[in-house]
Amino acid sequence: MFKMTKSFPVLLFLMLLCSMSLKAQKDARLEPDKLQDLITFSEMTYTDEIFVLNENGIAGHWKNNQCDSLYFNTASMVKSWTGLVIGIMIDHGLISSVDDLVCKYIPEWKDGCAHGVTIKHLLTMSAGLNQKRGAQGALDEVNINNYIITLALDTVPGIRFSYSNESVQLLGKIIEIITGKTANDYFKEVLFIPLGMDSTQLAKDQAGNDIVFGGAQTTLSDASKIGLLMLHKGKFGGQQIVSEQWVVASVTASNNASFYGYLWWLDNNSTHRNFAATGDFGQLTIVFPDLQLVFMRRQSCNKDISGNMPWMGPNYIKKIAELVVEP
Repeated sequence: MFKMTKSFPVLLFLMLLCSMSLKAQKDARLEPDKLQDLITFSEMTYTDEIFVLNENGIAGHWKNNQCDSLYFNTASMVKSWTGLVIGIMIDHGLISSVDDLVCKYIPEWKDGCAHGVTIKHLLTMSAGLNQKRGAQGALDEVNINNYIITLALDTVPGIRFSYSNESVQLLGKIIEIITGKTANDYFKEVLFIPLGMDSTQLAKDQAGNDIVFGGAQTTLSDASKIGLLMLHKGKFGGQQIVSEQWVVASVTASNNASFYGYLWWLDNNSTHRNFAATGDFGQLTIVFPDLQLVFMRRQSCNKDISGNMPWMGPNYIKKIAELVVEP
């Protein structure tokens, strides 16, 4: 871990105090002791960079100076971005509805067609595909897009939540079939360029297919714009990028999981309601809509998932709320 000068917490606090004007039931502000706790907690949990943002933009920024990386691997954080792109396509009339059958777009996926899998099933992780880890799933495939259309369902669709990389990659294939563009090019057109995410691109498999369920390369500055987009209910820079209706639907609990919407994790039980895009290594975008606050975290230099993953989840979100927001 890096060494921190005695003056650093004071300087960062002054920067935060001058720029942070959160709107909540009462003004939220970062107390000096909470700031120090946040820095200490970040160091203890292998964090390399954090942003605190309010409705006006960046309210605070801290970086581990011993980690030279600027870019980071989003891991599954990009899944939530894929959900936004599907919403944009529905807004533009390219997809009729979340109730459209996947078979309408990917007729070669025989088992999906036979069981009536819908786009909504894919968005809510209820398509009937069990989670496949390591060599059992898409991550071990040379050509992921060829692999996903051979999949047999593990259960009947629509009856339970099961986290699935393959479900999201099927959405990516739908995006490419409808638009006639690579997923990366379409993401750029409707999401990355409008948000000014000029340091972001999707990962590719060995066959050259764009991967939409994980592995995108980005910076925390770029990724934070997704958080602000969600905070502003689909608006960015005065432009409606995705409809407010889609944002609301994305963070509304699905029928089979109170903790999951359209590829966004939901926490409606904490004191400060929030929703999040998350990924391995602790890549985090947490939006606190009632507080008009976004918290961003990346981890790039330490690749030991086992060392930090246990603290992720509701307890971590509660801790961040406690550290960043005065009760």
